[in-house]
Amino acid sequence: MKLFKAICSSGELSRRKSIDAIQEAMVTVNGHLILDPFIDIQSEDDIRLDNKKIKYNIDLTTILLNKPSGYLSTKSDEKGRKTIFELVPKNPPLNHVGRLDKNTTGAILLTNDGNLSQFLMHPKNKIEKEYIAITDKYLSEKNINRLRKGIFIGSNQKGRAKIASQDLNKGRVEVSMILKQGKKNEIRRIFKFLDLNLISLKRIRIGEIKLSNLAEGSWRNLSKKELNFLSKIQS
Repeated sequence: MKLFKAICSSGELSRRKSIDAIQEAMVTVNGHLILDPFIDIQSEDDIRLDNKKIKYNIDLTTILLNKPSGYLSTKSDEKGRKTIFELVPKNPPLNHVGRLDKNTTGAILLTNDGNLSQFLMHPKNKIEKEYIAITDKYLSEKNINRLRKGIFIGSNQKGRAKIASQDLNKGRVEVSMILKQGKKNEIRRIFKFLDLNLISLKRIRIGEIKLSNLAEGSWRNLSKKELNFLSKIQS
């Protein structure tokens, strides 16, 4: 693990502030002053920030789950309904990054990296998320333009989306939608206010992390390329 990530995982500082602290000569490793945020450290290393020993989690894990319909994006449910945590390993303990509603399927990340989770969920970072919405008719050019600019979806909020494509498949229209916001039930509210029938909804991409052929209900570790993407966007 890189030194700055170890400091991040301790919860002491954000990613940016961790890098700044190292470069400002505030961090030692095993008694040695270190100015390079990107050196590799080991689990037994003694890391101190302003001479205060920090506890860090070197075993950061992030996985991608293909969520099936009918599962809640929560750790437990008082009504005994199924949750996504029945589908993923119990160790190490993970938290979900954002939510998909009960009937929405597809890509959801789970991680024990708190800083990554906060970064991905913060609206200002505008991480692209791509969905496939199944409906029974094409969106008009007028509605496509309205969505690009933003339409009122209630609660004093606007819904925005880029329509990447529309394809007819077995009598239904598959609409590829790209969003950079994270409003609750945003796509379902968009379809409601456009008076369109949303038959099903699936998220297929989060940034450069693609669902591809991952089976429904299955999970996988992120590839090196995907981990590098997450590291890059946080720098």
